[in-house]
Amino acid sequence: MDLESVGDLAIHEIMENLKPEDIARISCVSNRFKSFTSDDSLWSKICFRELSLTQPIDHLGNPTPSFKEAYQTWREAFVMYPWSLVKRVKRCWDNIKTWLTNNFPEARETLCEGASEVEIQELEDVLNVKLPLPTRILYRFHNGQEIEKHDHDTSTSDISLGIIGGYSFYDHFVNVYLLPISQVIQETQQISHNLGFLRRSKYVLVAASSTYREKLFFLNCTNGQLYVGTRNLLTNRDLMPCVPQNLISLHHEMDSEKIQDAMLLWLEEHGRRLQRGFIKLLEEGNAKSISLFSRRIPCLFNCCNQWCADSRLCIACP
Repeated sequence: MDLESVGDLAIHEIMENLKPEDIARISCVSNRFKSFTSDDSLWSKICFRELSLTQPIDHLGNPTPSFKEAYQTWREAFVMYPWSLVKRVKRCWDNIKTWLTNNFPEARETLCEGASEVEIQELEDVLNVKLPLPTRILYRFHNGQEIEKHDHDTSTSDISLGIIGGYSFYDHFVNVYLLPISQVIQETQQISHNLGFLRRSKYVLVAASSTYREKLFFLNCTNGQLYVGTRNLLTNRDLMPCVPQNLISLHHEMDSEKIQDAMLLWLEEHGRRLQRGFIKLLEEGNAKSISLFSRRIPCLFNCCNQWCADSRLCIACP
């Protein structure tokens, strides 16, 4: 059958099931096909399918004249990265941001706009590291959070806005936020003066508690693992991995669908736990924070007797 004789409806249905790369090739076949591939309703479905976009916007949130232009802008902005990995990182951020918008908009507002390639390159040059691809893309979407650190005696109005959250018991109050690149550079340099092995082993500080009680998270740029410093960090260089090492895959020559570092895996799991209710918003007076005390079994124990019912949590505080 001559392809030119195929009806318009059939052509449109075929187009909807093709990859964008194939649609671009078909547009070169004839003027008729070019008009089909210019149909913005087609590109609106592609934008929704690949990027969950319901409006034509670029990667910075700026409106574009059409969905087709929006898609082209996205592809051009991330042309140096595997597209499947870009889509995965966007899903990760969307998961977290959707929960924040619905439950904790104050924390959502602290997320910075995406970092530029120039800013990321500056980090790599100054700290003499090469960030894993997933972490680079994570920063391209959002350059950490804009949160000021406070002393213990100051107001707590904005020290509980970390999107990672934390916990509070006895004299412990921890609330972890993602550092913007400027702070990654500054604080990695500062702590490396006391812990030289961090610099030699290509560690960068990517997340920290905004409270007086330090809780520090380091990304190893060589093996892609994320580590949390224990209370013995300064004395014994004690770090605990956050993700099973066998899940990490950094080889760029492999299928891009399988490229993942601990930073991406950690944030993906955090988003899942938020969405499923394992992690909830804690409200005490006027203060809100994300509580990492799981409200689900097996971490939550319900105890009952003839007089009362009680719920208790087990926690580990390294």
